Amino acid sequence: MTVLLRGITWDHARGYAPLAENTEAFSKEYPGIRVEWSRRSLRDFGVQPVEDLARDYDLLVIDHPFTGRARTLGCLKDLRPLLPEDFLALMERQSVGPSTQSYDFGGLFAMPTDAACQVACCRPDLVERLDSEVPRTYDEVLSLGAKARSAGKWLAMPSCQSDSACLVATMAANLGYPIKVGAGVLVERPVFREVLDYLRALADLSIPQSRDWNPIATFDAMSSGDEIVYVPFAFGYSNYARKGADPRLKFANIAGPGADPAAGAILGGAGMAISADCRHVDEAVTYLKWVHRPEHQATAYFEAGGQPGLRDAWIDPGVNALGGNFFQDTLKTIEKAYLRPRFDGFIPAFEHMGLLVHRWLKNGGDRDALIADANMTFAKACETAAQLH
Repeated sequence: MTVLLRGITWDHARGYAPLAENTEAFSKEYPGIRVEWSRRSLRDFGVQPVEDLARDYDLLVIDHPFTGRARTLGCLKDLRPLLPEDFLALMERQSVGPSTQSYDFGGLFAMPTDAACQVACCRPDLVERLDSEVPRTYDEVLSLGAKARSAGKWLAMPSCQSDSACLVATMAANLGYPIKVGAGVLVERPVFREVLDYLRALADLSIPQSRDWNPIATFDAMSSGDEIVYVPFAFGYSNYARKGADPRLKFANIAGPGADPAAGAILGGAGMAISADCRHVDEAVTYLKWVHRPEHQATAYFEAGGQPGLRDAWIDPGVNALGGNFFQDTLKTIEKAYLRPRFDGFIPAFEHMGLLVHRWLKNGGDRDALIADANMTFAKACETAAQLH
């Protein structure tokens, strides 16, 4: 009898292909287990309630902020009692920045399948035409942006709702004031105003359409036209730097205005979890361990379009040669990435702030009213979370 495991991931070559294309290889090693993967949109990946997915699927690829919801509802398995100690130790050693830690919140609810954070990106050919280099400081970003505008070109800053929230988080952390639980506010008013000033300066140098884009739309636009020279902050996608991409984008560490320009980028990535309703837990654990073998991540997983979640793959010379040095060129940033709060209720408050900032970047408005609204919503979410636990 063959056991069927049903999984749900996100709809992008980076999220779906490295899992779906390797199920046959897994089943050859484990003939009694078959895995089928479905996909949902990138937007749903960031906001769809994890408890809904856990009712319908055995395996879930999730965003780490959902660990707070999983802890409250018990809809995902705590993996720590299910996995051998040596494997758990391996995942800790293999963590890229805080990736493994990000799924550990009152229980270890996922493994780091995919690692990412906000990074910078450019068209190296266009940067060279402007007689410039990839920026290493915020002032150099502004200088490159001014040169681009003088030449009729642009920066781009993906600022759709979710990404606007992430921009605030990155900028605040880079300045040394990360969003954290217990502060009473999302970001203190003077720092929040400074963050918005920095983002406004970048938005004014960025192609206007990017205020409605996510990173994928932004990189697609960079690849299909010659208007966009540089993106200062966006979640990195190694697919656009790979051999065969035309044009091949170059990714780099962020260049923020803080004391350490490369620090504070908000952590992203994706982790594989097991539903609390899964009826074949032993088989799901077998598959989980198979996907997260370092040798698999650095070969078949990466070759199928994946962005590995393990450090050995990030520093592998072959992976970097094929991946346009994406991994080694952004490793400094992800090693210093910012891990956002994960309590149950954080996501709605964070998304609300993102909507406010997105609208403000597009249309202007009362900056202080925005800050007050965002901080009040966050404070209420923190208060509710405290009452739950």
